[in-house]
Amino acid sequence: MSRPLGITIGMTSTVRITNSILQRTTLAGIQHNLREIQRAADRVASGSRIGAASDDPGVAGTVLRTDSQLRALGQYQRNISSARTRLELEETVLDQLTDLLSRAREISMREGSANATPETRRAALAEVGQLRDMVVTLGNTRLGGLYLFGGLEADQAPLSSDSGGSIQIERVSGGADQIEVGASQIVRANHNAAEIFEDTGLIDSIEALYTALEGGEADAVAEAGRSASEALDEVQALIGDLGARMVRLDIAEANIDALEINLQTFRSDLTEVEFEEAITELIGRQTALQAALVATSRILHTTLTDYLR
Repeated sequence: MSRPLGITIGMTSTVRITNSILQRTTLAGIQHNLREIQRAADRVASGSRIGAASDDPGVAGTVLRTDSQLRALGQYQRNISSARTRLELEETVLDQLTDLLSRAREISMREGSANATPETRRAALAEVGQLRDMVVTLGNTRLGGLYLFGGLEADQAPLSSDSGGSIQIERVSGGADQIEVGASQIVRANHNAAEIFEDTGLIDSIEALYTALEGGEADAVAEAGRSASEALDEVQALIGDLGARMVRLDIAEANIDALEINLQTFRSDLTEVEFEEAITELIGRQTALQAALVATSRILHTTLTDYLR
């Protein structure tokens, strides 16, 4: 029967190590090795260094912060996509308004000349009436159920026609079109109806041409044509502004893509483990456990006779 072992420390004290102490200590060591083997096996299966935050709290915290940054970048990318859609749709509308104003200028040049007749002016008047209707239709362009040029009042049509067909516009604000495309980077997605149809003089020029044709005054028709030319220049300036905003979006998107790649690489370096490294660690843990089991078996089967030899 095995007996407790005594170890002398110094000259006066002796620490007695019983079999139960050996068993508890040995079992604790084996359990630790088993847990490390399980973690090593998990790393092999998942390819990740961290299975739980407790594995490495410092790294886990960094990973959480990195994930938060990646989610923010994803939102910025969605915002940029939305802004680009709005800008592209506005560009399409402005191109059509350019054609419309060019046509109005052609009508004024033709009907403001000495060759115009009451019959040609009546036909031109009908055409300009259609141009007025087209202006209202373009001004009330919708995207996703909201009016593109409505600004803060995007749920309400910014343009309308009165009983006589004249174009009516509400002064709207562009505040609702502010879109965040990066940290502290705000871009206005598109212009509002007042900027496009009122500030450019577009509505005034079309209405002036209609009134001049209705009155049959050549000089007034010619003057309306000059107003249409000025409005056309203003619309072209808006198209140029759209181009500048597009470039800004492209730059913001390129920066986000580069930052996203860097963050993903950084996260991968923190969390991912090479397969060969994980296998080597697993084999090492298994070998350590086997050695511990062999040593434990020998110690627990040692008797007093073995120590007296």
